[in-house]
Amino acid sequence: MSRAAARRCAGFTLVELMIALLLTGMVAMLVFGAFRIATASWERVIGQQERVHERYIVQTFVRRLLENAQSIRLRDIDARLSVAMQGDERQLTFVTELPTRDGVAKLFWCQLKVRETETQQKQMIMITRPYTEGEIIDWRAPFEPTGEGANAEETVYIEPEERVLLEGVAELELEYLYYDEYDQPDWRREWTEETVLPYLIRFKALPVDEDGFAGEEDTAFWPEMLVSPTDYRYAGKTLL
Repeated sequence: MSRAAARRCAGFTLVELMIALLLTGMVAMLVFGAFRIATASWERVIGQQERVHERYIVQTFVRRLLENAQSIRLRDIDARLSVAMQGDERQLTFVTELPTRDGVAKLFWCQLKVRETETQQKQMIMITRPYTEGEIIDWRAPFEPTGEGANAEETVYIEPEERVLLEGVAELELEYLYYDEYDQPDWRREWTEETVLPYLIRFKALPVDEDGFAGEEDTAFWPEMLVSPTDYRYAGKTLL
């Protein structure tokens, strides 16, 4: 056998083996890096879809709460008669229908507002308690017991419940549509001591920006919501 043929039969040299291992390692690193990038991208997409779905569920729920606002009239601790709704541009308190564990819809007091946690995280929350017919309300603290009812009867106080609806909400923006004495529509920043519900409620939720303050209005985060209470769904007036 010639010397050249003997070298061919001897196999790989150590240098050739090291080069092959190096190339294999580089290919493996490239494949693993591409896999990590693809996995991270997939997780971001899934996370974004979950957040969009969560916001959609909350928006649908809030819309239903406002649509089911009840035009109940009651007296406050100062004997003033008004509809069971008080609100300003940052929060709203009203009576609405909510399903119970037994599947029956009942009337509850409901308050929507933004709360800042101890870790400075901002959340849109809902506070509820059962509505008692004939109760006397203190609008300055609607979830504190007054113990007063119609005809001086005592009412049973039930501890309110608090639920987090959505994380990352810096503040709410609320407006209320009414008609003046000339039957002209106009928007108000508050709804207090009224005897009827507003014709429309404009409800916005502003996201938290990078500095923890209210960011600009973002339709991807929360599209502007215009809700008409069921009482006005078939009203003769033209709603904006």
